[in-house]
Amino acid sequence: MDFNKFKGIKWLVRVLCFMALGVGVLANPMDLLNPYGIGVGILCGLLAGWLFRLLLKAFLLLMNKQLKREAGPQAVQYAVNEGLLYLAPFAVMLLLAVFYLNWSMTVPFISAGLMSAGTASAIEIGKLQGRQALKNTIAATVASFGFSFLWILAVPVLKRAPSLIEGGVRLVRSLIGGGGL
Repeated sequence: MDFNKFKGIKWLVRVLCFMALGVGVLANPMDLLNPYGIGVGILCGLLAGWLFRLLLKAFLLLMNKQLKREAGPQAVQYAVNEGLLYLAPFAVMLLLAVFYLNWSMTVPFISAGLMSAGTASAIEIGKLQGRQALKNTIAATVASFGFSFLWILAVPVLKRAPSLIEGGVRLVRSLIGGGGL
């Protein structure tokens, strides 16, 4: 099986989904187009996506040693990458909720998206093996739930980051410009 088929387009969709999750969760309802909020959201989303992918891949590799032996670790990576495409509808709903409906509590979209992506990854593993295994679904669900839980706990801390960075940049600008304290 060719695990590199349509790799570029799918990679772009996954990256855009995680960027959207980061921007959506860190958006300030009073200043939606704040460049600091968008920039920090993109960085947080990409970092979270990278970590989630690693966690999910590690859990599924632990549970599928035979598949790893037969098809190599790229088979599990392929299944995880395919499963992460299920984030797309949740990312679109999140962006609509934040930028069109002006909602501020959008964390459930992220939790639901991460859980469905994890389950979809387990289903993709089953397709590669020719049979579904409950252990894959449980491993992916535990990994997704754990990461989602940590994401929810990190949101209040992360929401402060854009304003702190903006304040720091303005302070440095005023000091460089001769304005002083």
